[in-house]
Amino acid sequence: MYAVLYFLPHLTLTYFMVISSLGTFGYAFFNLVIWAFVTDVIDYQEYLTGVREDGTVYSIYSFARKVGQALAGGIGGFAIGFVGYNAASKVQTEGALSGIYTLGTFVPAIVLFVIFLLLVFFYPLNKQLTIRLAADLEEKRKCLKS
Repeated sequence: MYAVLYFLPHLTLTYFMVISSLGTFGYAFFNLVIWAFVTDVIDYQEYLTGVREDGTVYSIYSFARKVGQALAGGIGGFAIGFVGYNAASKVQTEGALSGIYTLGTFVPAIVLFVIFLLLVFFYPLNKQLTIRLAADLEEKRKCLKS
């Protein structure tokens, strides 16, 4: 959706908001799925080490998110300055406006596409493996109780 917005720069506000909302909905769904990945990672870590450390995995994930959010804020500020935004100016140059539009549409499209590629081609846990891990861990826990 963000790429669509980039390639349709002269949309009315209504169309822009509708397409942007669809993109935001997709991004929100992605964020929900990421939380599901955390539980898969906890199971995988337990499978590899034999020790279940939910708190450690969640705290590392939480810390990484906070660092990422802090970096994103700093990079965002640097990026709008780089494209020519001038906070003291009441009217921005055409280059600055174009750059800000690119930062809000095309850059997220590229970043999200790269994340998609990383998840598809490099993320080691797929549906079949997580099902097998869950079954193996359940069997292991049954044996430990006996």
